[in-house]
Parts: sequence; C-alpha cells; structure tokens
Amino acid sequence: MPFNSISFIILFPAVVVFYYLVPKKIRHVWLALISLVFYLFAYQDMGFVVILLIMSGVTYISGIALSNIDSTVLKKLVFVLTLVIELGVLFTFKYLDFTLGLAGSSLRLSLAMPVGMSFYMFQAISYLTDVYRGDISCEYNPVKMILYLSFFLTIVSGPINRAGDILPQFSAAPGPSLERAKRGMQKMLWGYFLKLAIAGRLAIIVDRVYADTASFSGGCIALAALSYMFMLYCDFEGYSQIAIGSGYILGLKMKENFRQPFFSLSMSEMWRRWHVSLSSWFRDYLYIPLGGNRKGIVRKYVNIFIVLFLSGVWHGANMTFFVWGALNGAFIILGQLLLPGRDRLAVSLKDKLCKSETSRLTFDRVREVIKRIGVYILISFTFIFFANDSVSSAALAVRSIFTGSSPASFAGDIGRLGIGRLNLVMSAVMVVFVFIADGAANKRSCDTPGVIKRIPTPLRWVIYYALLIAILFSANLTGKEFVYSRM
Repeated sequence: MPFNSISFIILFPAVVVFYYLVPKKIRHVWLALISLVFYLFAYQDMGFVVILLIMSGVTYISGIALSNIDSTVLKKLVFVLTLVIELGVLFTFKYLDFTLGLAGSSLRLSLAMPVGMSFYMFQAISYLTDVYRGDISCEYNPVKMILYLSFFLTIVSGPINRAGDILPQFSAAPGPSLERAKRGMQKMLWGYFLKLAIAGRLAIIVDRVYADTASFSGGCIALAALSYMFMLYCDFEGYSQIAIGSGYILGLKMKENFRQPFFSLSMSEMWRRWHVSLSSWFRDYLYIPLGGNRKGIVRKYVNIFIVLFLSGVWHGANMTFFVWGALNGAFIILGQLLLPGRDRLAVSLKDKLCKSETSRLTFDRVREVIKRIGVYILISFTFIFFANDSVSSAALAVRSIFTGSSPASFAGDIGRLGIGRLNLVMSAVMVVFVFIADGAANKRSCDTPGVIKRIPTPLRWVIYYALLIAILFSANLTGKEFVYSRM
C-alpha cells in the first residue's frame, strides 16, 4: 500500500481514529497488527511476513540474551552469531545470485527479495549493537520488537529508526493533539507535492532519455542526469516527509532524513545532509568502529572509502551501485585532499581582486554559490551510474555528455522528452520554488515545512492551496512506487 495510493489516503485516517480509541496500554498492539496487515496486503506475499517475524524473533531473543549474559566472551559470541545470521539472510536474498554470477556459476536461487528487508535488517543490527554496547536496555515486549522492525510508516523506505529513539515512544502513547495533527499534515502536504508534482514530472524525462540514451544528444542526457538527482531527492524526501508527518499525527516523532542537501559546500557535507538516517548509521556502526579519523590520515581515507563503497553495495546487487559508491568515496577523499590548496588559492584571488570589504563579501558569496553548483554537478555525475541498469549504459551516457552535445541537437531533442513544454516550464518553476524554500529552511536550520508555517497566514494559505492544486493536477502523471522501496 504505497503512500501515493488512494488506499493509503483513505485508510490512514481510520488507522488514526482507532489508534486513539483503543486503550493506551495496547496501542502498540494495534500499530503492530496494522503494520503486518499493511505489509501483507501491500505486497501480497505471506512469505515476506514470515521472514519478518522470524527476524523479529531472532532479534528479540538475542537482545534479551545480550542483556542477561555476564560472560564477556559468551556475550560477544552471541552478538557475532546473531549478526552473521541476520547479515547472512540479507546476503542470501539480496546478493547470492549476483555473487554466483560473478563467480561464473550457472546456479541461481531466484529468491524474491522481501520488500524493506535492507531497512529492517539495519534497524535490527543497530538495536543489537546498542544493547551489546550497553547504550540501551533490551526490549522485553515481543510485540514492541515486531512493531519496531515492521512499523508500516518506515519499513518500505525508512527512515531507519534507532531503537533508543522510537521504542520508548511506543510506550508513551500520548493523546490526540491538534497541533501535532496540523504539523503532520503540513509535512505530508509537502511530501506529496515533492513526490507527485515534481518527482512525477522529472521521472518522465529521466525514463525517456535513459530508455534510449544512444538517440539523445549529450545536452539532453546531461539534463536527464541533473533531473534524476533532483527527482530522487523529491521522491525520497517526499516519502520521508509523508512518513514523518504521519508519525506526528500518531504522536510519534522521527528524525528528519534530509537537511537541504543541495546547499552543501562539499561532497562530505552533502552526505551528512542526504539520507541522514542511513549515513549516520554507517558513521556510528561502521566508520567509527573501523577507527574513524583516530588512526591517522591514511586510515581515515581508507575508512571513508570503505563506508561509501559499502553504502553502494547496500543499495543493490549491481555493479552500477558499486561504482556509484566508489566514485562518491573517491570524490570525498579528493575534495578533502585538495581543500587546503583550494582555500589558499581563493584567499590569494580575493586579496588580488577585492579591495573593499563589500567586494570581499561578494567574492565569498559567489564562491559559495559556485561550490554548491559544483557539488550538485559532481553528485549528479555519480548518480548516472545509480540510475542506469549497467555500467556500460552509464558509460555511454557519460561519453555522450562530453562528446555529443550541440545547441541545435539539444533544442531538437527537447520535444522528444515526453513531458511537453508546459510541463517542462512548470517543472522548472516548481524546482526553483523548492530551492527557494529549502534555502530559507537552510538559513533557519529547520525543515522546509517549518519555514512555510512561519509565513504570514494569508500568504501561507495561498501556498498551501497552490501545493494542493499542483498535487491534484499531477496525480495521474505516474503511478510509480517510491524509488527506495526497491532497495
């Protein structure tokens, strides 16, 4: 039952009503039941539910064991064994056939990948790690453990919740709040706008170009690459805002998953702002345990590359994801290595060109804009591999961008994008609007719906109605599920 389906929009209010009608002590039971029903009916596979319940049981039992075992050796053995089991299950479903292919074997199990497994396995691993470290207490209520891993708002595409953040909220069960409901609906409205009005339009461009890359000019392929980056942002941030907003209505607060990533001044900063729940997971459960930046500069860069490469592996069993992760790791390392020289060059140019304080401030602002544009172009380049099914097709797209561009061919191909000039203009206007709104949120260090909330009432309602109209006029553009539901 995708968030962008009529079924979800109709049924979610009923879920909320019953949630507040049942006694507080068993609200988590209602949410767990709804989560399993949601998962079953959305994907029509009882096997997926059985695997989820088995993994919930393994995580539940192991967590209790880790909390009650006194022997350090035995405790470590249980922890490692459980990680091997859970990672082994994930590997079997997601990577085994791919690995067999790399090894030259003709054997294939052709197992269907359970939807959301990458997300709920990472939640299970973070829970067990936190219990093992003593950062949190184990959960003795099996229903709450099932709910933690199967929560219907986040199981398909995240955000990846931490047990220490969300499990206590399942017990708190606050009453209904008009303020929370308003806040939640504002976030959901923004999420649907990003997904339906913008991502839906940009997806048409991306799909049309990448389906027949060889027939398009380099300019159009570059446009598709830049569009894909923003489409993915609107798609995934749209999902996150709908999930977080729905949680607000239920009295559950989840952390923001994006922090205006296109206002980053470096690739490192970009990845601190993009898919925050995943990047922070890799930081806390892989980068820091590997030594982080505590073991010398070489080891630091090796750790960065390992983390970014494994982030690519996590996204899918395809060489394109591996290349994507490796490129991001390489760009981050290169950016950090070149940073001192770039800063010295910038200072030297500013001293030579700028004689007044005003001109020096202008220089700094222009440099910031250039750096942000540069980050966007670099990240869009890496996502060419993310968007394509094979390295060869991605390489063709890259080659065409650098060798197959001309203004005439680009102008001729615009009419072949499948979106029409009116929708193309509307897309550009809405993209600019999102940049302006995200820019305001970036200055205030808050989420974008929070910025809109602060606008004077008459103008704010004009914006709300404009967003709603854009959503209604875009609902039939594409019925595609959210991109990260396939991770």
